[in-house]
Amino acid sequence: MGQPTSAPRIDFSQLLRAAEGLTQWRPMLLGFLTLVAAGLLMVAGQFLAFRLGGGAGALISAFIALLVVVVVAAGFSGAGVMLMDRAKAIEPRSMVDALLFGLTCLPKFIGFALVLLGLALGLTMVASLVYFVCKLPGIGPLLLFVAHPVLVVLTGVTFTAITWVAVPLFTPAVWDGRSFKESLSLVYAVARTRLIQVVALLLGLYVVMSVIALLLLAALFPGYGLMTGLAAAIVGPGMLGGGMSSIVGILGGMDMGGGGGHLYAGMLATGLIFGVATTLMFQVLIMGVNLVYLSATAGLDIAASQGALETHLEQAKQKAREAQERARMAAERARQAMPQAATAPVAGAVPSPAAKTAVHCPQCHEGIHADDLFCGSCGVNHGYFLYEMRHFEC
Repeated sequence: MGQPTSAPRIDFSQLLRAAEGLTQWRPMLLGFLTLVAAGLLMVAGQFLAFRLGGGAGALISAFIALLVVVVVAAGFSGAGVMLMDRAKAIEPRSMVDALLFGLTCLPKFIGFALVLLGLALGLTMVASLVYFVCKLPGIGPLLLFVAHPVLVVLTGVTFTAITWVAVPLFTPAVWDGRSFKESLSLVYAVARTRLIQVVALLLGLYVVMSVIALLLLAALFPGYGLMTGLAAAIVGPGMLGGGMSSIVGILGGMDMGGGGGHLYAGMLATGLIFGVATTLMFQVLIMGVNLVYLSATAGLDIAASQGALETHLEQAKQKAREAQERARMAAERARQAMPQAATAPVAGAVPSPAAKTAVHCPQCHEGIHADDLFCGSCGVNHGYFLYEMRHFEC
């Protein structure tokens, strides 16, 4: 196993290269076409769901939603692959090759989502077990006082690590051509040794993105507001109506106020404008995440990281098996002790005739005398119950 490598210094200047994403037209075109395809699929899905209705409409909507997720993931993965090539200063691959590679990334992303789901379920199970223990009388409140803040902090740290480290590192690792296991090992190693560097670089990236977004919006909104108002004054106010619901309503045969072709044109033009702006922002984000990944993994011993991950996973499995065995043995001891405790006579006690026919209230399960017609705890009438019991004894 290799020696641990020291983390490189934090270099924020490299984040300025995130703006290079605005100059890469092929990934930009792929990202824009992805948004167009996803938008058309959503419109078609809403139209079919509106037409069919009922269970068939809901099924079609669910299928279209799944298809939209696949299209968006594959399309932007293709753009991410081309921007990764650019970040590594190599010749970007073609759009078709990048899109096909993006499709092969989907199983890894699904597996990663399942890993995160398993982590969340495991954390939930541990917390539930602790809270059940906190119900014990006496020590329970004190344990709750200590355990609740610890669990809150642990949950916050876990979800922060997922959103700030795991996802921003696993995704570009897959785009870099690494296997599923290698990508997980990288995330694990960086989280252990270079967490501060990654968080600092991501914060810097978000600052760069915010500045670029403000510049784009400052250039876009004045022109959009001025030209849209001028077009509405000349062409007519019909082009101002719109939105996804208007498209579905027109396709479904509903009267949308006589907007006609101008309504279509206005909505499509607005979608085109903001689709391009969204694509540009995604270009900056993807390029920046790739740069953070390359910086955080520079000089990292992949073999040592993978070996450490396997060792810790095996230790976790062993501890889980030991805990399961201890829980099983404790439950077995408790099960064996319960009949003995129930049947053990009290030393020096002389059973009375009434004790031989002692019963328990079926309502509150408190002990009652054989001659009692009403429960002293809950007041339920036991006359019929006692009659049946005596009849059975006879």
